[in-house]
Amino acid sequence: MKYSLLISGGFTGIPKRYTGTITVASTEEKELLDILTAAGRSENKNLRDGHQYHLKVAEGSENYEAKFDDANIPQSVRNLIAKIIQKD
Repeated sequence: MKYSLLISGGFTGIPKRYTGTITVASTEEKELLDILTAAGRSENKNLRDGHQYHLKVAEGSENYEAKFDDANIPQSVRNLIAKIIQKD
């Protein structure tokens, strides 16, 4: 699947952008796509020095997009982000 990831915020506030393709197991892919299409997430307005994650994923002809922060990011999305960062 193709991805675009923007990580912003944090102590320094320097944004980092990652783009490319990544292969994940079909069960992991389904879980990720379900999360990306789920209804809105609660945003923590009091989060200081936390990171924000803007993730876009394209699978086939479908595009998915979601925003997370350190307070509301699901573990499966956190795992994907770790793989993307490690890959780069």
